[in-house]
Amino acid sequence: MKKMPKRDTAGKCVGECRDRVLEGERDRQSAIDKSKMSYSTPAEKSPEWTRKRNDPPGSLGGRI
Repeated sequence: MKKMPKRDTAGKCVGECRDRVLEGERDRQSAIDKSKMSYSTPAEKSPEWTRKRNDPPGSLGGRI
C-alpha cells in the first residue's frame, strides 16, 4: 500500500466507516446480558490435577 487512507491517519472518514471492534463488543455484551447469569459469585475452583501439572508446553497437542 503506497498511500495510507486518510481515515486511518486523521480519523476522518468518507463513505461507510464502521467500528467493527466496538460493534463486536456490543454484540458480545448484549449476549451476556441476555443470558441472565449472575456474576456476583466467585468462579468455581479448577480440578486438583490442573494445579499440579508439570507437563511441557504442547504435551496435549496443538501449537506452543
